Amino acid sequence: MRVRQRGACVLGMLWATVAMAQIGAPRSDIDAVFSAWSGTDRPGCALAVAQAGEIVYAHGYGMANLESATPIRPESIFDVGSVSKQFTAMAVIMLSLDGRLSLDDDIRKYLPELPDYGDKITIRHLLNHTSGLRNYTDLFDLGGVPEVSLTTSRDALGLIARQTGVNFHPGDEFLYSDTNYFLAGEIVYRVTGQSLRQFSAERIFNPLHMTHTHINDNPRELVVGRASGYEPVGAAYQNYMSNFEQVGDGSVMTTVLDLTRWAQNLQTASVGGQAAVNLLTQPGLLNNGVKTAYGMGLFIDEYRGLKWYHHDGEWVGYRAAISSFPSENFHVVVTCNTLGDLDPMSLALKVSDLYLADRLATMPVTAPSAAASFAGLFWSPKRGTVRRFEESEGRLWLGHAKTGAPLQLVGPNAYRSQGETASTYAFTEHPAPGAGQLLSSTFGTTFEYFRIPESAPDVQSIEELAGTYTTTDLPNDWVLVAEGGRLLRRAPYAHDTELVPVFADTFIGSLSEGDFLIHFARDAQNQVTGFLVSGEMLRPVFVARAPGR
Repeated sequence: MRVRQRGACVLGMLWATVAMAQIGAPRSDIDAVFSAWSGTDRPGCALAVAQAGEIVYAHGYGMANLESATPIRPESIFDVGSVSKQFTAMAVIMLSLDGRLSLDDDIRKYLPELPDYGDKITIRHLLNHTSGLRNYTDLFDLGGVPEVSLTTSRDALGLIARQTGVNFHPGDEFLYSDTNYFLAGEIVYRVTGQSLRQFSAERIFNPLHMTHTHINDNPRELVVGRASGYEPVGAAYQNYMSNFEQVGDGSVMTTVLDLTRWAQNLQTASVGGQAAVNLLTQPGLLNNGVKTAYGMGLFIDEYRGLKWYHHDGEWVGYRAAISSFPSENFHVVVTCNTLGDLDPMSLALKVSDLYLADRLATMPVTAPSAAASFAGLFWSPKRGTVRRFEESEGRLWLGHAKTGAPLQLVGPNAYRSQGETASTYAFTEHPAPGAGQLLSSTFGTTFEYFRIPESAPDVQSIEELAGTYTTTDLPNDWVLVAEGGRLLRRAPYAHDTELVPVFADTFIGSLSEGDFLIHFARDAQNQVTGFLVSGEMLRPVFVARAPGR
């Protein structure tokens, strides 16, 4: 691909670039999308827009390093988190097309140390996120090992191997799990004898001339041109970087310019061939015959009437999004370097709205509805998750109004979210506390949620919950402490963290990525026997109260 960046041009493509940037989307409009991240006192984002093999706009916003006052440029290198998964998928697909493995092989053929849960889990299950394996990054977090800690592939394999159960029967559901792609990367190593870094460089990155891209399997390695990751602390920022050595599910370091070369390969199939691209972009199939909206490392979706390939990435202080419209041969890549309210996919779509305005269907208008009556908190005991809805100006939001995910009305009292969290939420007409009034459906799997009145526990009930809890599925016990009317988790080598009450005997805590929910269990004498801990990628796991502790 040929490149024209802001402030520089490449002979032979000046006209195409100017025409697209000025007629298709004025630069001022594009830059306005990133206006909140354009200061010299904050982190920000890099952007690249490509169409028909040409980069038509590339620019940096904000700072790559606050300490050295280094601005973000299109050449800045970012950790792109889970955007990495499509490269792991391509590596495994290449090996299958080489005849060195089959996507329908049992993963224990290559990873015999994993438990036999009674059902065959295949490589295809891994790549389609239908394996049912618990998310190992959440397990680390819940075991008192946050993502800033040094962990190795051996540590991760040991944690996965100690799990006594799975989320569900393989193939029954879609549930995103980093475990799937970490194990896929391990399989590449065991089949080839090459690290995933070596294999990907030889077979993917070098052939595509992605000269500033590598898989970072050594977090202590010096990477020239890397943007630092940050997290906000009040009005300031602090460093937020990881020491995880695991790869496969993440850890690709790259630039927005290099990622457009990869996005273009989805059109040309110059690396891997059309058979490989077809597998990447073929929706997974559940046991019941329902197709998911995930291929292998890519979400296969629709946005405003156009087919849409996309994936987010999130890891420590980094955020990334890759968004492609194959019918338009149009791609937007955004990489960012801070936590907070920055959503790179939302930014990418706003840029797409500007460029493709005459080709995108009109955004659906939310018709008058009973949105206000559906606001509140809902809980699924089976899934172990809560959903909070808020109403604003007649529109329903998943999460907090105007900062969460806006929902589109798709039927009588039914709403749909979009993207990685795509689900349909169907409400009963007259919600009543305690009744089953919300059905959440994602790719053919439906869960019942119950409206729950939010309540704050009293001091006495907080004290009843304090104690030590244990399970063989996690590497460390949980120590809960009652202090000042609050319930705190006390983990080794970490500050105490508060567990926030949401309803009776139920609290929410923060994971490195997302939240977890703990729901305490009681016996017939109303004594606490333990709790169920769960997250978006982890179904409830029981943690028992230690006797006498």
